[in-house]
Amino acid sequence: MPPKTAHAFASAFSKPIVECAPEPWSGRLDPDGLKRPGGLLIAALLQGAAERDLSLSELAAAMGVSYWSLSQLRIGFRPIEALDDDVAQASAAFLDLPPMTIQMLAGLLDPAEALASMPLTGEDIWHVRLLLDTEPADLVLLPPPNRSRPLQSLSVDELAVLHQEHGRNTSVCETVRAELACRPLSKTERLRAALGATAEAAAEPSPAAAPQPPILRCACCQKRLRIPLLDAPGEVRCPTCQTEYAVHWQATVCLVQRIEAPEAESNAEDSDEGDEGLDDGAADATPWAVLGLEEGSPWDAVERARRALLQQYHPDRLGHVSPLVQRLAEREFKRVSEAFETLRSQR
Repeated sequence: MPPKTAHAFASAFSKPIVECAPEPWSGRLDPDGLKRPGGLLIAALLQGAAERDLSLSELAAAMGVSYWSLSQLRIGFRPIEALDDDVAQASAAFLDLPPMTIQMLAGLLDPAEALASMPLTGEDIWHVRLLLDTEPADLVLLPPPNRSRPLQSLSVDELAVLHQEHGRNTSVCETVRAELACRPLSKTERLRAALGATAEAAAEPSPAAAPQPPILRCACCQKRLRIPLLDAPGEVRCPTCQTEYAVHWQATVCLVQRIEAPEAESNAEDSDEGDEGLDDGAADATPWAVLGLEEGSPWDAVERARRALLQQYHPDRLGHVSPLVQRLAEREFKRVSEAFETLRSQR
């Protein structure tokens, strides 16, 4: 018998679908139905019929399809790929599931591919997540609690994962966006919205924070000296040994030079480099003095001093200063690093 004639013969025994509200069911799958060729769809139909105390013929009558259509699917005589549109629509109405979810249960659509590229409704997305993340024995194919907002029960983290993994699908992106639009703003989001109103004022460049006055140690008596912030070159004197230092601020870099006696200055004139900004006692300074700490200070204080000094003398922050200042800062950067390594080796 030709296929069209067989289809017409089977359709002659079909009954119109009864328009009625679907009865609730557990949404679980019949374990025996999972072993049949019909797979998840037959298991869902058999479970729904068993909970409503319907035989197969009564199930066909309730769905408005022919008994032979369900029987052939149940025993595997008709492959599931030949699922008729009327059977698919009747299954969707009987199980209260979207038509695309019925096709996934029948194996005609891969849930992963559908979630990646196909147009889906919010309920389809809800059921696709269940099909991908749940074993058939534990599957519950109930509609979402709020059908107008299918993704309402998902947390923000779950929505973020859904958008991150499948946001290229336009329907998924729009569904997630619609759900987020229905949720109240958190305290953080309200604060961001309030700050966004003054974004222009916040975008204006704020004045650079003034550098903190550094604390160094005297090269002679190891007295702690606080170097003042000066707009112009100046001097500072050690209150203990009266040793004088010349102080020069350029950008965020503070250069301190020990003022030597006249006989020491005559010796300094023989230098072939413009490194007069380094104090002569720098080579004799202890690692503790280089870091500006008292000997025996805690190790966390050593690490804090090292980070602060390396940040102050880092070459990346001094691209706008003169070459002399850059060389001096590089040398101080190296001294700080060597002092830290020395102290670490002595721990």
